[in-house]
Order: sequence, then C-alpha cells, then structure tokens
Amino acid sequence: MRRALISLGTNTARMLVVRDLPNGELEALEHDQTGTRLGEGLGDDGTFAPAAVERTLAAVRAFVARARELDATLSGIATSAMRRANDAPAFASRFCEIAGVPLEVIDGELEAASSFRGATYGAVIGDRRIAVLDIGGGSTECAIGTAAGVTDAISLELGSVRVAERFPALCGGEPGATARAAAVAARREIAAKLAPLAAFRPLAEVRCVAGTPLTVAAVHHGSHVDRVSGTLTVETLDATIDRLLDLALAERRELPGMIPQRADIIVAGALVLSESLIALGVREGRLERNDLLLGFLALRHGVRPMQRP
Repeated sequence: MRRALISLGTNTARMLVVRDLPNGELEALEHDQTGTRLGEGLGDDGTFAPAAVERTLAAVRAFVARARELDATLSGIATSAMRRANDAPAFASRFCEIAGVPLEVIDGELEAASSFRGATYGAVIGDRRIAVLDIGGGSTECAIGTAAGVTDAISLELGSVRVAERFPALCGGEPGATARAAAVAARREIAAKLAPLAAFRPLAEVRCVAGTPLTVAAVHHGSHVDRVSGTLTVETLDATIDRLLDLALAERRELPGMIPQRADIIVAGALVLSESLIALGVREGRLERNDLLLGFLALRHGVRPMQRP
C-alpha cells in the first residue's frame, strides 16, 4: 500500500508519499514542498489572508493530483496556523472538497511526538535521553524520549514567521545596524519564551528537523539543502545569522544554499534554533530529514521500524 500525507504548516505545505514494506516498515518514495505562507499576518487568533488561502489550496491541488497518479491513500494534517485561525473550519471544508478527505488539525503534543518518532525512526537510542526540536513557522515543538518513547513534550507559540513579523527588521529590508539591533531585541524575547526548555536538561543529544536548520546548514556550506547532513553548532548558527543580518533580502536570495522563499524569515528561525539549543544546554544539534510527516504516519499506523545505527 502507498500512503500520501499532506501537511500544512504556517510557512510550508508539504507532502510525503511512503509505501508499506513486507517487514512492516515504511519506505519514503517521494517528498515535495512549497512555501505558501498560510499563516501570513495571522497573529494569535486572526483570519487567513485570502491570497495565502489560495496559494495553499493551489499547492493542495497539485499534491492531490500527484497522490492520485501514484495510487496512494491520502490523508491531511495541519499545525499551528490552523490551530490559531478563527476561520479554520471554512478552510478545512475547502481542503476536504479538493482532497476528498478531512483535514486533521493536530495539537502541539501530537506534533511534538510525531516529530520525535520521525527523527528517531530506525535509530538505536537505548536509554539515552534524546530531544527532538521542530522549529516551525508558527510554533516550536520539543519532545524528549528514549527508545521506549516520548517522556516529555512541549509546544511553544514561537516560530520563524511569527518572530519575523514581530521584528520585521530581521527580514532583509534594513540590513546592518538596524537589523542587528532587532536581533538583540528578538533574542531577548525568544530566550524568555524558551525558558521552559531548560527543565529537560541533561540530554545526550538534540536532533533538529524542519526547514530552518537544513537551510542554515546549506547556506553555511554553500551547498544544496538536499545535500547537507551532520551537525549544526551554535557557533555556526550565530556566525550565519551575523552574515545574513548585513545582507539585503535580494542578496540573501542569491546565496548558494538559500531557499528563496525562506530568505526573509531565515534569521528569525535561526535565532529561535540558536536559543533553543542554548536553553537545552547543548552546543550543537544533529540534522535530521525524517520528521513530522514520517513520524505521524508511523504513529498512526503503529509502525515500529527495525533499529539501525
């Protein structure tokens, strides 16, 4: 059986297609994503911008068409933006008309647990305490666990889009001194909101998922985002932030490794990531490509993969 999962985040719409293997595991066949900025200007409890709705539904139509080409069973989830929008039911209705399946709005706890399952899929963890960080556009999730499963999870209303909208000087319109002053103020506010993460110390390892860490690593290495791996240190994060703060938006978009649609919010996301690692008491995070989507499918279908190093 092939399964396709559409996930609608505050910044990015994505689809993962997997197939069930005879041994009970899931094999990823295809992954696609497009930046639609569904949560643009949403705030804490506003309404979706009409243009953001249409961009996102256009992406949904393309995903649905591809899932049907692959003869995949389809499902859909949504995260922070849909949790906050007061017109979420109307959007969900339009999604259902296009996809033929309901859009499930998952809470922060399930989002965190799914990211943990995805980032540790098939890994040998043992009794080590692992944290999985998911820096999204609208919220940040952190789940703690061992091979036995998640022991603690938290979802914080803090993400790259929301920080960028709170501190617009971070977005590349005012490079240099103004952007640096905004970064200092943003760090102070971010650190205060991330203070609860300190309760999870000590940790053996932190794994980082979603677009922010991969994009920062790609920019640092001047490589395509699909080719980066390994770890990302706080020092590398902060050096990349410093570099970006001196660049105008158009210059950021031209950097090797940059995803152009993320160029305006990447500093905000990187600040959240840097302060998250500091709050968790570590100096680096491991980059992981398996994330929320694979983890959600594994949890929903009771998949327990063979462990690998």
